[in-house]
Amino acid sequence: MKKTKNYQQSIIVKERKPEAYNALVRQIPDWWSTIDGTSNKVGEVFKVSFGAESYWTFKVISLDEHNEVVWKCIESHQDHNLKGIDEEWINTKLYWSISESSGKTKIEFLHDGLLSTGVCYEVCSNGWDFYILDSLRNYLEKGKGKPSGK
Repeated sequence: MKKTKNYQQSIIVKERKPEAYNALVRQIPDWWSTIDGTSNKVGEVFKVSFGAESYWTFKVISLDEHNEVVWKCIESHQDHNLKGIDEEWINTKLYWSISESSGKTKIEFLHDGLLSTGVCYEVCSNGWDFYILDSLRNYLEKGKGKPSGK
């Protein structure tokens, strides 16, 4: 039996926890992509769009001020032309955990349901790697992310 693994990633930045938390709940367009809706209140629904063809809709499940953010994917439409890719995202959860030590902040990300054996894993993990390791890190450390379309 093949062992499956959820996608995980983490970064350590010089910014404090409140700034990291704000980037995840209020400043998504500055490091990820355009959003429609509100992402800073539990129960709210927001859509992250990548042009006219690709988007994901999330529901905010949990916000633990400066410690954790949890979203659930409730809709997916991707233009990667991979059969089953949208269905793989539905009902997955995205966990952002934030901790601070020695003046640095660690952001740990878990995409629960994005499995290493899935159709989307290669394409989606590469996307997450870019947006977390490059764009989010640059946004927090240098004030300038690399969001889609900008």
